[in-house]
Amino acid sequence: MTPAIITLIILVVAAVLFITEKLPVPLTAMLCLAVLVVTGIIKPADAIAGFSNTTVILLISMILVGSALFASGVTEKIAKAALKIAKTERQMIMVVFVLGVVLSAMLNNTGVMAMMIPLFLGVQATVGYSASKLMMSGFLGVMCGGRLTLVGDATVNSIAQKGIEEVGGTFGPFAIGRIGLPIAILTFLWLLFYGYKHLPDCKATEENIVFKNEGDKKDAPLWQQIVSIGVIAFVFVGMCVTDKIGLPLYMIAMLGAIIVCACRILKGKAVYSLIDMKTVFLYVGMLPLGTALKTTGAAQMIADLVAKICGGTGNAYLITAVVFIVSCLMTQFTSNVVTINLLVPIVVAIGQTLGVSPAALIVTATIAATCGYVSPVACPPATIIYGNGGFKFKDYGKSNWTILLLTFILCVALLPTLWPLV
Repeated sequence: MTPAIITLIILVVAAVLFITEKLPVPLTAMLCLAVLVVTGIIKPADAIAGFSNTTVILLISMILVGSALFASGVTEKIAKAALKIAKTERQMIMVVFVLGVVLSAMLNNTGVMAMMIPLFLGVQATVGYSASKLMMSGFLGVMCGGRLTLVGDATVNSIAQKGIEEVGGTFGPFAIGRIGLPIAILTFLWLLFYGYKHLPDCKATEENIVFKNEGDKKDAPLWQQIVSIGVIAFVFVGMCVTDKIGLPLYMIAMLGAIIVCACRILKGKAVYSLIDMKTVFLYVGMLPLGTALKTTGAAQMIADLVAKICGGTGNAYLITAVVFIVSCLMTQFTSNVVTINLLVPIVVAIGQTLGVSPAALIVTATIAATCGYVSPVACPPATIIYGNGGFKFKDYGKSNWTILLLTFILCVALLPTLWPLV
């Protein structure tokens, strides 16, 4: 049995275990990692390299930075201010969605999602609104915002931009917004009239016990509140000028986390309780599978299948639909960064084989790769809320399958017009 076939079998088994949750989801992810090592597909050193991944450092640091707002009592004030705008849970859900869209259009959506988690938990502790519903709404918001500019989902979008430029196309900083804005409007309307009723309402987890009692945060000194707000502002500005100052985003977030801990805004066991290891193991465990798909040729086998399905037809809508489905399916079980990395060269080959625009197919694959709505392993924002919101794997699908279907229909209808295949 070839390494490619073994990798595909591991992918299928992982998908079944994720969906059925016969094993805890993080354990399934780590089991995939272990099997890839035992079968010799991935080297041991490469398998555990994810623990030093910059995204892991970023999400842990941003959780600590955001948690300082809670620990100093700032979230209570924010919650009360938000209630002047959103007087019901439904209105709060919509406010959170719009906030996620706006912030992630300007900033890295992973950092935005991590920063917002403590705020949601603080709102739950203060006024009783479901933190899990707010998290899922915020997640959908940051994903929509990441498709308005090249900034929000910078890694995925930059890979697409490079691929498009290599085949002679152009992809400006706001080009993706041509399809991103319609998707954001669609998602807003879906959430407002239908989706809000289906967002998962999960119980508070033991990991978040630090957020359950707001009372002991009210007496925090004013200087701690000022420092926590100042650190958030520092990280926010740092996100905007990261290229100019020469410091990567994860280092800026780490500096912020160090400051709030050094100032004793977060201290002792509270710091460790805020680091959700389920999220870390889930994210790290799935990284080697993406590598294996690429290095073993399993991804090329998928590409050949796509080309075979599309072969003999010049129907732009069928080609768009097939590429979208393949990319969207892949991204549910590997990160969107891995998916688009794998698919760019593949869809370029498909485009050249079928005589259609490779640039248009790259855009289709990119949008689909950011539609990881029904799985916690699809992208960092989805993974971040998994442990903090007390979600199960199936909660994502129950909540979001309808908006995923609507997004698919919208994209198949619009993409061939916005980026013609011929």
